[in-house]
Amino acid sequence: MSQSSVNIEEVDVCKCGYYCRLKTSRTPLNPGRRFFGCKASKENGGCGYFRWIDPSLENVDESSLMNRFIDGHNPIDRLKRKVKELEEERDSLKFQLNENEEKMVVLNKKLKEVKLQRDWENVKFNRVVIVFLCLLTIKWFFNIV
Repeated sequence: MSQSSVNIEEVDVCKCGYYCRLKTSRTPLNPGRRFFGCKASKENGGCGYFRWIDPSLENVDESSLMNRFIDGHNPIDRLKRKVKELEEERDSLKFQLNENEEKMVVLNKKLKEVKLQRDWENVKFNRVVIVFLCLLTIKWFFNIV
């Protein structure tokens, strides 16, 4: 094992006697650098123990850092691509929604036309039935008289 690699399966025990948690630094000097740290912070009565897991950025060759960010390994670039993909998908869905709304307007017009046509044919049928009943009534009346 080289000097820069550390076995993180070997968990540290702090001076308080607790197993240390693996944490990630969020400071500007050590962004994303991992370390084992005391379970409790110093402000909460902890011992303040920590041990770096990742090497310092000062010891890392700049070209190796740059290689990590080439070809989309940079998380910001990945997120930007994902946002762009989601925006394109959103725009596509908006377009489909507009098309479907237009189709719905056309179908609603056709439905109204079909209903009107059906109602008109019912009226025509009712007229025929009424005329037929009138004729039967007249015939019946004249047969009786």
